[in-house]
Amino acid sequence: MRYLIAFLLLILSVPLYAVQLEGLYSASVLVKDQSQAVRNAAMTDVLKKVIQKVSGRRQALDNPSLQAALSNVGSYVEQFQYKTLDEEPLPYRLTISFQKSALDNILTQFSVPIWGKNRPEILLWLAVDNGSSRQILSDETMAESVLLVARDAGLAVTLPLLDLDDQRAISFNDVWAGFSDQVKVASKRYSVNHVIQGRLLQVSTNHWQLSGKLLNGVKTYSLSVQQGSELDVLQSFLAEAAEHLAEEYAPHGVGELRQVKLQVAGVEGLSKLAEVTDYLFSLDRVKSVAWEKIQGRGIALLLTVSGEIAVLQDVIALNTVLLLAEPPVRYQPPMQQKVVTQDMELNQTVPMDDVSSLVLETLYYRVN
Repeated sequence: MRYLIAFLLLILSVPLYAVQLEGLYSASVLVKDQSQAVRNAAMTDVLKKVIQKVSGRRQALDNPSLQAALSNVGSYVEQFQYKTLDEEPLPYRLTISFQKSALDNILTQFSVPIWGKNRPEILLWLAVDNGSSRQILSDETMAESVLLVARDAGLAVTLPLLDLDDQRAISFNDVWAGFSDQVKVASKRYSVNHVIQGRLLQVSTNHWQLSGKLLNGVKTYSLSVQQGSELDVLQSFLAEAAEHLAEEYAPHGVGELRQVKLQVAGVEGLSKLAEVTDYLFSLDRVKSVAWEKIQGRGIALLLTVSGEIAVLQDVIALNTVLLLAEPPVRYQPPMQQKVVTQDMELNQTVPMDDVSSLVLETLYYRVN
């Protein structure tokens, strides 16, 4: 039934390449009791997990100065809660949530990139050989644990349906052998731009080996071979994949603010205008949105964004809300003519030679 519902949702929905990954500023650990001493000791471990998710990087806390600034961990805590467990080695799961604004401020101060919650959806093809059976990940218990590890790494991972269509398109051997072309063909129906392909082998009782690659559009990243317990290899493998994606969607230097103009066509009515504006506001790279001009079914927006403009374009491309459009062909005035700036406060004519510093990069899109 679960697969039937998932399949119906798949064929009825409009493809979206990104999801809003919630819970980035909270994480959990197992603890032996609910005492303050144990909780205080656990806070540092939880904070490390949160910063890894928020930045997409395992080494973000290696900076001694940042460690010192975060030494008073309790001042960043928003709330915490316990859950009683029955079949775990420790009796309680402690979940701690941190203040987003406070944590973002300190990370920005120390040039740690912040990867927003608008993240690419990733399809995971994982071929598992446990010594007694060989299958693409389908066991419910193991699937749940893999998805939890993926979320801890800051990845929005989904698993294939493994229905008849998948079985006709791809086999265990295709995934195990690393046949990327076959994996890409089988992944098309899921409308994702990012695919992780892996092979997980149980070598002995508690020793596993995991290898694979990240198929990131036209790029392919080989992921390091991991060896150890099942949990350890999954954590390292998915954390490395997250780091590759973070370098694309949250590279270093995103703290610098820039302005860019956005020309959006196909904006029909105030409701669509509000939808486009709300969407842009939801992107973590966008710090402000100002309406500059509305003409017919088009709108010109002035955006203040953090980081390179190319990163903003990559983030917008994750969704299908706005689609790239060709810039209109316009009359270009001769170089000796003077032009009027769009800054209403200046309200003056500026020579062409002097206006270059006022001209912003313009991106052209249309509403889907």
